[in-house]
Amino acid sequence: MERDSPCLKNRNGKPSDIGRKAGMEMGNRKNIGIYIAASIFVFALLFTSCGKNVDTEKGAPESRGIQSKEEFTVEEVRKEVMKQKTSVWKEKKVSICGDSISTFTGYIPDYYSKYYPENGAITDVNDTWWMQVINRTGMELCRNASYSGSTVSGQSQDNHDGRYSCGDKRIADLASEDGTRPDVIIVLMGANDLLNNISLGSYDGVSAVEEGNIETFSEAYALMLDKMKAWYPDAEIYCSTIAEVSRWNDVGEKFPFVNAHGTTAGDYNAWITSIAQKKEVKLIDVYNCGITYENAQEYTSDGTHPNVEGAKLIADKIMEVFS
Repeated sequence: MERDSPCLKNRNGKPSDIGRKAGMEMGNRKNIGIYIAASIFVFALLFTSCGKNVDTEKGAPESRGIQSKEEFTVEEVRKEVMKQKTSVWKEKKVSICGDSISTFTGYIPDYYSKYYPENGAITDVNDTWWMQVINRTGMELCRNASYSGSTVSGQSQDNHDGRYSCGDKRIADLASEDGTRPDVIIVLMGANDLLNNISLGSYDGVSAVEEGNIETFSEAYALMLDKMKAWYPDAEIYCSTIAEVSRWNDVGEKFPFVNAHGTTAGDYNAWITSIAQKKEVKLIDVYNCGITYENAQEYTSDGTHPNVEGAKLIADKIMEVFS
């Protein structure tokens, strides 16, 4: 015979309020438990079924199950996201303003000094940092105005060969030979100013720089950007900091290059960053691409010029902005 719990009835043998409430709570808990268990079971069946159906439709063994479906879905989503991101840049015209690191014979003006592929560790144009960016974004090369050995500083009214990136000739050469103007300009300049002991200067961030022989880096960089913005008002300009410039000796010691003023790549990059911000130009931090003085022998041929692996690090860093 089933026994009643003494706490569920009052003195008259009828269920008390407390008993009724307790009974209802116990019933609700049971119902909730059953509902959760049933939901989990149904969801598991549906999810497993979906995994098998997807694999079957793909012609894959059903034994791959749920894990296969998750991998397939993540990969498809990733590809779609990348497709949407790169489509923003597809067919935009891009021009490069650089030094030897960005040169390649046949892709820069004939009268410019060249470095790759004759003198460097990159022999295929598709391994250069800038062509990697073009291939990965779908952009089209408008003009590669990169000159080996060139500095930002120098004669700003140069109309001769484009040696100085603050000069009129270099700015003009950012347009294609047929006059097409770039939609995007990527600047990677400053290493030769460091190597040639060009003083950093003290540009105030707002003043107009007077044309002439610009002897300091910060003033020349500011003038270069002012000219680019004036000549190509519709272009998006991206200024890149320079990668670490390094040296090593015969006993295996490695160190950053320090010029006659006691300055390093980091000091020039501080000015690039400051001026880009003052001129409201986008910045790409190539300095932190992964090339350091400790690993320079792995990623450069001489501490300055990247090899194939080093160029990929630069391209990957730049792609963080364009993807």
